[in-house]
Amino acid sequence: MKLFKKIHWFELILITAVMGIHLYTAFSAAHNFPSRWFTRDDAYYYFKVAQNISEGYGSTFDGINLTNGYHPLWMLICVPIFSLARYDLILPLRIMILVMAVLSTITSILLFRLLKKHISEIAAIMAASFWAFSLEVHSIITQQGMETGIVALSIVAFLVVLQRFETKPELKIRDLVLLSLAALFVLFSRLDGIYLVLISGIWIIFRRNPIRYLLPLDILFTFSIVVLAFIQRATLKVYLLAFDSSAIFFGFIAILIQLIVFYFFGLYNRPANFSPAKIILLSLIGVTLSAMITSAIMVSISAIGILDIPRAVPILYWIGLLGTTIISRLLFHYASPWKLPANYDFQFFHGMVPWKKHLQVYFEPMKQWMTSGLVYFGIIAAGLGIYMATNWKIFGTIMPVSGQIKRWWGSLPNDVYGGGAKSVLDVFGIDPLFSESWGLFVNQIFDLAKRLSTLIFNIDFWYWFILFLIGSIYLVFFLLDRKRFLRRIYLLGLFPLFISAELHTFFYGGMAYAAKHEWYWVIQMLAIVIVSSLGIQGLIDLFSSRPIYQLFYKIVIGVFSLYLAYGYSVELISRMPYQDPLAGEPYMDTTPILEDFTEPGSLIGMTGGGNTGYYIHDRTIINMDGLINSYGYFLALKENQGGKYIENIGLDYIFANRYIITNSMPYRYQFDPENLITVENSPVYGQKELMRVIRP
Repeated sequence: MKLFKKIHWFELILITAVMGIHLYTAFSAAHNFPSRWFTRDDAYYYFKVAQNISEGYGSTFDGINLTNGYHPLWMLICVPIFSLARYDLILPLRIMILVMAVLSTITSILLFRLLKKHISEIAAIMAASFWAFSLEVHSIITQQGMETGIVALSIVAFLVVLQRFETKPELKIRDLVLLSLAALFVLFSRLDGIYLVLISGIWIIFRRNPIRYLLPLDILFTFSIVVLAFIQRATLKVYLLAFDSSAIFFGFIAILIQLIVFYFFGLYNRPANFSPAKIILLSLIGVTLSAMITSAIMVSISAIGILDIPRAVPILYWIGLLGTTIISRLLFHYASPWKLPANYDFQFFHGMVPWKKHLQVYFEPMKQWMTSGLVYFGIIAAGLGIYMATNWKIFGTIMPVSGQIKRWWGSLPNDVYGGGAKSVLDVFGIDPLFSESWGLFVNQIFDLAKRLSTLIFNIDFWYWFILFLIGSIYLVFFLLDRKRFLRRIYLLGLFPLFISAELHTFFYGGMAYAAKHEWYWVIQMLAIVIVSSLGIQGLIDLFSSRPIYQLFYKIVIGVFSLYLAYGYSVELISRMPYQDPLAGEPYMDTTPILEDFTEPGSLIGMTGGGNTGYYIHDRTIINMDGLINSYGYFLALKENQGGKYIENIGLDYIFANRYIITNSMPYRYQFDPENLITVENSPVYGQKELMRVIRP
């Protein structure tokens, strides 16, 4: 009984609805699973490797090449589930549906509790219902069988822990240990969670100090300015092919120099404590000094030929950084609801005594910061170090080969996987035509802009106007009660969440990186849902809090939740019928082609091949794109020796688009077209043909 008293009535309804629907789908007809639920090739990379691990073949997709092209925690969960694949290929998929449903349910409940405590129950129900029952969220987070479910859970769980300790006057060692363990949960759920881990580390270590929010902003601004400076001088296409590594390195050096200079020149003090004139003066001195040091270092490195830097970049960096530093400090100066006098007002050029006092004040908190940093980042570094050392020992490389492959693809001209960012806006994830990271929000705005553009003005006008209008509404909510609005942002961990989400987007766009997918952007989706709940509460706060209004709000949110739940249930039930007209037929259309025209035991190369590799009988699929192949194969691809590498392990056939593997990057030069002979009478499937490999 005590357990049920602790569970909110909404949580009980949520558990019943989500698990009930997924229990129904889990027992539906077998052919639904490969054709209507687990349709992504990448999910089967996990499934097949997990099956091979469970059967004693090691971490391998094909039983030959060792691979680490996956995120570790989700693979750990998949292994016991897919140990059942030796008995029935569909049974693990039925269990996987229930596991993903459990992850979705727990995430929704934690999101509800996170928002209920410091916003309101009404806004929390809205957000949790949307996360649990939105078909768009479901299609990306729950349905695909990827790591997204555990990623979403880890992020919300981390925010709950962060919220728990935000109100404590002082963090003890055990608190920092718990925070770092929660951060490791985020990191190993998906390795690009490192941005949230790092920014949250700044937020935790510098608590009760303005540096906790000024430094993350400076990191975002600095990298953005540097990358834009390079793009301005080289164009986006040339930048991605030749300058991205130089720009990112420039950004890292700039941040390290700025951190020191800005701190000792007062630019990480509370902007509200300084006059606008002093903010401008300190910014001019601090930015100029840090820009001079950074530029001198980078020009020296460039002179010895290690990196290539256009000559105008340092000037553009200085101009951009000066502008963002002044603007950000002035905004915080005028926006702060807590106008307190400065404890120490440093004056320049007043002799050695002020300098000595200045340094004493600035060195005083460093011991506590260093202790907190060593505990938090020390545990994270130890966990990451163990992971990297294990990878090096087993696979010969410290990080997943899949990420390295995509980084390499992005550096190739006109590769078949699409290359890097398509526009400057795409670098920041806000191009409505190309960007996916903020798509849960941006796509709705773009669709509305298209509809409005049929009446008057063009799409671009409406797109930016709607974004401006929404931003203005949030500004009104902030100005009406600045203390309450900022308190909610702080207690929800929204500041580190949003900054890390944009950094996560930016680094994928600011570096040459190809083949990004919709399941990369879990943190952005959560940030959008939380920010939206903040906006809903802002609307509620505008009106009376009398009981009759509260009842009206609950009715509206109830109808909204029921509408989502109904549409969700109808879609999933109709998608997964119990009748199976294909009973007895192969699960994949490609497997009969391969099994009828190849010999048992054949090694068949495919660009992808995850689902085929899982469902095929008595044949082995070799992954040719390298995402779930070995590090050795990746090195061979870079040397245009990928074809020879897999031929040497006994490749018999290739099932692929002939043009792609003979004329398109990254496969061009890997294979000799004369050695690929089309198998007589074999059917063409989706422009893919079966070719016998003639080994010299």
